[in-house]
Amino acid sequence: MIFTWLLFSLIFIQDETPFKAKGEFEVKLNYTFKKRPMPEANTFRFDSPTSDHEKENASNMLPYLILDVKILSASPTEARVKVIDNMNKKIFSKKIHDDFMFSIDMGFTDDVKDYVTAHEYIVYLLDEKNLKQSKIVIFVKEDGAFLVNDEVRGKL
Repeated sequence: MIFTWLLFSLIFIQDETPFKAKGEFEVKLNYTFKKRPMPEANTFRFDSPTSDHEKENASNMLPYLILDVKILSASPTEARVKVIDNMNKKIFSKKIHDDFMFSIDMGFTDDVKDYVTAHEYIVYLLDEKNLKQSKIVIFVKEDGAFLVNDEVRGKL
């Protein structure tokens, strides 16, 4: 019984990395407009436009989101930044310093809201031994609410 309780408690206490303090970083939304790339000639997409009117509208510019993240002040124990998405894809890992800035290409906003592409990014700040010191969690809900460290920062 005690072994089961210890095992259960270890499973739920795995990632207790604290959030980075709000005043030590910035996350800015950088909207642009892009055309969605045309599908390859030899593929069939079920959601592809079929009528001429739908094909004309498909060529319109769509909102595209890039996040600009700036680490205003890194603590003495924070030496690296590692970014992963909710699909466990490593975006990048680099050494950091004060006023370190990087971008996260989220993609088309409709795809992010529909969870077709990644909708959550975790920015881990690591020490020299790659141990997690703090984190920044960026999350987009299905309704378009944009959250940073569980705090609503706007809507897509």
